[in-house]
This record gives sequence, structure tokens and C-alpha cells, in this order.
Amino acid sequence: MERFRFESAAGRTPRCCMGACVTTDAERFTSVAERTEPAATVEFINRYFEVLFRPVFDNGGFISDVKGDGALAIWAEFSPDPELRAKVCRACLEMAGNAAQFHRRYPEQGWATRIGAYFGPIALATVGALAHYEYRAVGDTVNTSSRLEELNKLLGTRVLVSAGLAEGLDEFLYRDLGEFELRGKLKRVRVCELLARRDEASDQQLRLCDDFAAAMLAQRAGRLREAHSVLAELCARHPEDGPSRLQLERCRRAFAGALPRTGAALPLAFALPAGNA
Repeated sequence: MERFRFESAAGRTPRCCMGACVTTDAERFTSVAERTEPAATVEFINRYFEVLFRPVFDNGGFISDVKGDGALAIWAEFSPDPELRAKVCRACLEMAGNAAQFHRRYPEQGWATRIGAYFGPIALATVGALAHYEYRAVGDTVNTSSRLEELNKLLGTRVLVSAGLAEGLDEFLYRDLGEFELRGKLKRVRVCELLARRDEASDQQLRLCDDFAAAMLAQRAGRLREAHSVLAELCARHPEDGPSRLQLERCRRAFAGALPRTGAALPLAFALPAGNA
């Protein structure tokens, strides 16, 4: 894969390619900044970015943008690279692991990191006007990675990726969560939760994925009572698992006639019920 450099150079011709975008966000950073002096906040956020950025650089990516506590990482594919998507997934898991360790070092801050990743066409271009230009990635791929990061907040997950990014990568354990109508997008996006490297996955994670897949298969086939039974058991074993709670609520609404009885895309605004299922 050809490595590229981000530059501030007005007038540079856009370069179009396939690529992956990874968007991150730290929960509750606003409240942390509110109760911390600005200079101390700078020191703290730089320590956080150090552990977050390292896996990006180690796996061939680049940091395109930083805004507050969030970051955008880019992997660009100018020539076919079968390893690129695997590198992105490795980086996502390492970022999540590093962030979790960082948060354990500072439990009083009470925040956690959400990650969204999407693979598709991007343009690397100079964007700006007058005296300010930035060389950055532009396109739907950038926006969709941000929407996937947002979806973590609804589901209570940590790392969400598009099915197109996950496809064919048997090195990793994914949970297929189905299709979602993400904010501002016309097309549905099939979403997967990236849980672990497959050879490092726990028995609990493997069973969760198998049972959830069985429930989704039953739901898509219109066997709602079967799906409801499996999902209710999942929620009893994993009461904080957002995807299981969401799909259980979907079954209940389908029983009530509020939703189609077979699988359909879930809107981003589809709210989880309060409390445990």
C-alpha cells in the first residue's frame, strides 16, 4: 500500500481511492473539561491521545483530524491491499484496549471511548478557503464512520464497523447486528460489532454471538416467538447488552403490530427501553 502524507497545500488535486475511516469519541469529556483547568485538560487529553494514536500509526494509518476529545484516523488504499481492512480492525481493537486501560488509570474521570469504522471510497483533498486550508479525507465514508461511532451510544457498544469492512476477515470475532438507518443517510448500513481477535475471544463472547445470530435468523424468518425466547434468555444472561435489548424490544413491537414481523432496518432513533429486559 502506498503511504501518503497529509499536507496543507492549497490547490492540490484531490486523490480518489478506497479507504477506511475510524472515528473516535470519549464519553463525558465535556464534564471533565468543565471541572478541570484548561492547562490540566491539555495535559490530560494529550496523554489520552498518545495511547489512542499509537495503534493507528503501528498499523499503517494516519490521524487526519482532532476535534476536542475525538479523532479521525484514515487508511488509504491506492493499490489493492488485502491486509488493509485487517490492519484497521487490529487498530480498532488495540485502540479500544488502550483506551480501557487509560480509563482504568483515571477512574475518577468516568469516561469511555466509542469507535466507529467504515470502508469505502474517499477523496484526499485540500479543503478550505482564503487563509486557511487543510488536507483531509472527504466523502460519505468519513461521515458514515462518525454515524457508526454515534450508534455505539444507543447500543452501549464500544467498537462498531460496517459489514463491508468486516467481510471475509476470519481473524476477528464479529457480531452481525443487522441493518440500521443512520442519521442523515438514505441507504441502510449493515453493522457489525467488533469484539475480539477470534483466537482471543472468550467462551462467553462466542456463545453470545452464536445465540444472537440464531435470534436474528429466526426474526428475519418471521419466527418471532423463537427469536423472543432466545433474546429474553440473552438479556437475562447479559442485562446490559444493548443489541439484545434492542432486538427484544423490536420483537415486542412486532407482536403489537408497531413494526413489520420480519427483519427490517432499525432507525437510529429506535430507543432502548429503560432498565433491564
